[in-house]
Parts: sequence; structure tokens; C-alpha cells
Amino acid sequence: MNKQNFKHKLFIYAPILLSLGILSILVYPNLDALLVTVRTADPFYLCCSFLFAFASYLFMGLSLWEVLKILGYKLPFWEASGVSFVSTTVNYFVSSGGVSGFATRAHLLSKRNIPYGISMTSSVVISVFIYLVLSIIIVEGMALQMLKSNSYGLSLFQGVAGVLFVLTFAFGLMLMFFHHELRSVWARKLYHLVNHLLFFFSRKEIPEETFVQFESQLSEGIHTIQARKFELPLVVAYVCLDWVANILILHFAFKAVGVNMHTSTLIIGFAMGQIMTVIPILPGGLGAMEAAMTAAYSGMGIPVGAALTASLVFRLFYYLIPAFCSLFIYWGLRTTESHYKTEEVPRP
Repeated sequence: MNKQNFKHKLFIYAPILLSLGILSILVYPNLDALLVTVRTADPFYLCCSFLFAFASYLFMGLSLWEVLKILGYKLPFWEASGVSFVSTTVNYFVSSGGVSGFATRAHLLSKRNIPYGISMTSSVVISVFIYLVLSIIIVEGMALQMLKSNSYGLSLFQGVAGVLFVLTFAFGLMLMFFHHELRSVWARKLYHLVNHLLFFFSRKEIPEETFVQFESQLSEGIHTIQARKFELPLVVAYVCLDWVANILILHFAFKAVGVNMHTSTLIIGFAMGQIMTVIPILPGGLGAMEAAMTAAYSGMGIPVGAALTASLVFRLFYYLIPAFCSLFIYWGLRTTESHYKTEEVPRP
């Protein structure tokens, strides 16, 4: 194995192994309680939980489809949804601070004659809204926890750190979006970073000579968004519905294990878990999210076995099963690529 291949394998597998180690430490001491809870889980509520996981990915697809329409590129909905689905699951399993999802989306959309600059614009717009709504959820979770427990300890510090991280990231994207000089500097850096990840996944690169064209496309996309900003509320609505579906996955997971809780309790634990998903080194916060959710809910009086089972059900339905399904969706997307070799994407 040469040095380059070793780095590639280490980049993918080391974070996964670390996450599996955290999960083992979490699950092993609670294995008996976990098994008892799993045996008595209600299949109806498990099905409801799974359906809301599907709904979450559906709303992700709708947000990408709508942004592309605003930018003047109209893909069939199932293709836009499939691109969103695959790029999201890649982003969850390859720890790169979100760049792997950007790169995968750019690669899949480029096969449909959508310029890299337009793809980058759509990703930035959606990411800003996702992180802004996430920050609201975390702030709400922190406020509810303080009202319930009057506690200002470690959980408050974690919440503040999580909010600062997501808000800083969203603010950075917005600043780059609207500040021309800053955008020019970072466009090249993002171009090279995305290029590196594209090569990592597909052994192909965006030619250097196309950078000027890429920057022009990016500016075009940004100006289009600014001119049609009154069409963005629908995108925001889809992003909000995506997060609501996320919370309902967890809600019905708890219902399946026989736990009925107040909405405020549900949001507190969900927010604590989502703080852990922003840790860049862990794929989708694997291990850390489950530990945070279990600790938060057990601290509010829910049995450890039920809290751990519900968090693992959430992981299974929202992360693991979609990751497996994305292999088939990717294959389906590949079969339609030949259609775009001779035809342009329709522009409204």
C-alpha cells in the first residue's frame, strides 16, 4: 500500500473506528437494558419514526429542487432529490466539515450540465438556512433546560459552544456570499478544496483553466439569488419542515419504547444531541450524539435503556438505512447521466 492510499483509507476509516469505539463504551454497560427495551418496542411507532426519516430526506430534496429553480435550472424532482440524498449521506460518513457533501453534490449536478458555480451557490444557500434553524433549535433547547432545572453547568457551556459554532459557520457563509472581495479570495480556496475531494471520490478534477468560469458562475448565481430573494421563503419552509421531521423521528422512537414525554423535554435532548453532530472529526457525530442524548434524557428521569434505544433508532433510521439506500439511488442517478450528454438542463 502506497502512502497516498494509506492517507485516503485513514481519512475515511479512522473517524469511523473512533465513533464505533465511543458507541461500544456507551452500549456495553447498558446492553441488558437495551435488549429488554428493544424486545418490547412497538412496531407501529417504529414505522412512524422511519416514515419521518423518509420525510426529512424528502424535504431536503425539495429545498435543493427549489433553489435550483430559483437559479434557473430545473431538474426533474426525483433527480434533484436523489442528488440531495446521496450528497447528504456522503457528508454524514466522510468527516470533512461539510465539504464532502458540497463536492459530491457538485459532481452529481455537473453530470446534469449544471455549472459548478451554480451548484456551490445552491449548497451555500441551503447550508446557511440549515445552520440558522439548527442554532434556533439549540438556543431553544438551552433555554428550556435552564427553565426546567435552573442549571448553568456543563450543558450550558456545551450549548453556548454549539450555538457559537453553527452561527459562526452560517455567518461566514453569508459574509462570503455578499462580500465580493472576500468571496474572490475564498472562492479559489473552496475551488481547490472541492477539487481535491472530487479527485478523492472520482479520480477527476475540475481543470484549473476553468476557475475563472467557475467564479463567474458563482457570481451569477449569487446575483440571481439576491434578485429573487422573495422566492426564498419556500426554501426556508422546506428546511424548517426537515428539522421538524428530524425531531419527530426521535419522538416516535421514544413512543416505540414506551416513553411519552413533554415537547420541551424532547427538544432539550434533541438539541444536546445535535450539538455533538457538529464535531468535524466524527462522521455525523456518531457515538457522541448518542452519548449526549442518552445523558440528557436520563438526567431528566427517562430510563437509560429507553434513552439509549431511542437514540440508536434515530441513528439507524436517519443515518444508517439512508446510507445503504443511497448506493442504489446513486446507481439510479448514474443511469440517467447519458441523457444530459446532448441535452441542456431546461431553464424556466
